Amino acid sequence: MAAIFARRKLATETQMKIYAASLCGLIAVFILFHWSRWLCTKIERSMNAGRGGSSFLGRPFIATSRYIRNVLVRKVPGFKSAGHALLVATYVAINLAVTFTNLDTSSSTNFASRFAWMALGNLALVVFLSLKNTPLAFLTAYSYERLNCLHHIAGYTVFTYIVLHASLYTAYFSSQGKLMPKYSDRNMIGGIIAGFALLTTVFAATFLRRVWYEVFYVVHIASFITLIVAVGFHQPEFGKGLIVTLFVASLWFSDRIIRATRLALHSINNEATLHPLPNGGTKIVMKKVPARAQAGKHCFVWIPAIRKFETHPFTIHRTSPVEFTVKAHNGFTRDLHKYASLNPGVSVRASVDGPYGTFPDPMDYDKIVLIAGGGGATFTFGLAVNILERMKDEAHKNVVFIWAVREHENLSWFKEQLEFLKTHAHSPKVDVDLYVTKSPSHGSHPNDGTSQSSLGGPSPPLSPISDDPEKDGTPQFPLPTHQPAMTEKDIEKEILETRVEHRLVSGKDGKITTVALSHAASHPVKTGRPDMRSVIQRAVTTTPSNQRVLVAACGPDGLMDIVRDTTAKLIRGDGPGVELHCEQFGW
Repeated sequence: MAAIFARRKLATETQMKIYAASLCGLIAVFILFHWSRWLCTKIERSMNAGRGGSSFLGRPFIATSRYIRNVLVRKVPGFKSAGHALLVATYVAINLAVTFTNLDTSSSTNFASRFAWMALGNLALVVFLSLKNTPLAFLTAYSYERLNCLHHIAGYTVFTYIVLHASLYTAYFSSQGKLMPKYSDRNMIGGIIAGFALLTTVFAATFLRRVWYEVFYVVHIASFITLIVAVGFHQPEFGKGLIVTLFVASLWFSDRIIRATRLALHSINNEATLHPLPNGGTKIVMKKVPARAQAGKHCFVWIPAIRKFETHPFTIHRTSPVEFTVKAHNGFTRDLHKYASLNPGVSVRASVDGPYGTFPDPMDYDKIVLIAGGGGATFTFGLAVNILERMKDEAHKNVVFIWAVREHENLSWFKEQLEFLKTHAHSPKVDVDLYVTKSPSHGSHPNDGTSQSSLGGPSPPLSPISDDPEKDGTPQFPLPTHQPAMTEKDIEKEILETRVEHRLVSGKDGKITTVALSHAASHPVKTGRPDMRSVIQRAVTTTPSNQRVLVAACGPDGLMDIVRDTTAKLIRGDGPGVELHCEQFGW
């Protein structure tokens, strides 16, 4: 038996080394592809800028990579893209190959042992993919939120291996009549606790995350800590298993230390000013600007007046000062809007952890197409303003900005940014199109001049946003079912703080509602849904083949699918360079 166990241990260690090398090789492919594309594109652009010609060095690679991306960028059922599907298939194939090769099939316990080791190896991958401060953000331009879908797949893989491991050993000990003596051992009790902790984690991630994110997050963290401690008790002997467990724990703990330190440093002499916005929105204006803050990236915001032990991610749409616009959903965002409505313009203690996120530098492109649905504008407005501030005299660059919202009042959330875009709207640099997809409600009186949106068009009275949250790619949570009632004094105070006038209007039911009046420069607002396919096709086909186009979008899943498929079809070897960035979060 000692010889059998020694051979099994040696084979397992060999397979785990192969598994680690395979994952490192897979990551290396992404690193090489990313930096090869970057280098060849730089060479190609420098050659075009210098003599108007084409580089024989970089062109073959660029053309080949475009044809590959034309296929991999497309949406496939069950995955964000064909590239994601291919990556998951490769990951599964590696796991199956490592699991069932170099394995003695004479006993079910050999399978059970191999499953346990594969679970431990995948647990290390799960934690690595969850790191906020991941080296992959620089090496591959994939930050943690873009790796979140792979984090989920790896987590389910760990759960599958643990179920198989526990089932086979339970069946074996039961057949030997040793079930109760074995499962009363302290080491086995640790394994049982680890199994139930993992079950709780998977259940929370699968069901609770969609219903109540804040509770899911607490359960997720508590279950993970329990899992790691229990695994340590399950294999207490100092060996490869305990070393892997300690490595996993140190990865997770180090990331938490970095985030806590950054949060503490940013809290020194820092505060946030809260402004209520129509239709359940809240603007957060930070006193201090964190290092490396960039519009379009996101930070985890800590406001102890709302939640003492929670941070929540929001996208930066302005950096001087740093501003976040938050749509009210359940939990933190609902309480934040309620607090801001009762105390307009209040300054509270706050801090941020970040910024996080990666996206292509828009200044590397000749035409930038920005598409947003609902609250996804927090990302595209940040990019648009940042581009125009940096563009200066580069007349050849052009920005196409599309924003579609459900309610007319939501347009006032970014009044200052829209005014800034309007100053460039008559130049060839900026083309702005705004859409309202929902018809005005019957409670408004657009014809009497009293119900005017902040953009100059007719709008209904302010009302709560639908309970069904828009999955617009912004890191936010479910909507409230009602808004807090506002007294006349509250309204007067809000007028002074937000510079948006409100008027009381009596509806058909006799209730008093609030209506936003116009004080912003008007923008033409179109009704209905924009034809995104035509917009993208026109933008790309009218661009010369020696130039580059960036299509950046943030919004509901349906919108993202249209943008992804349309853009993928336009990535051609003989056309302009087309880059797609979909800001979709996996929370």
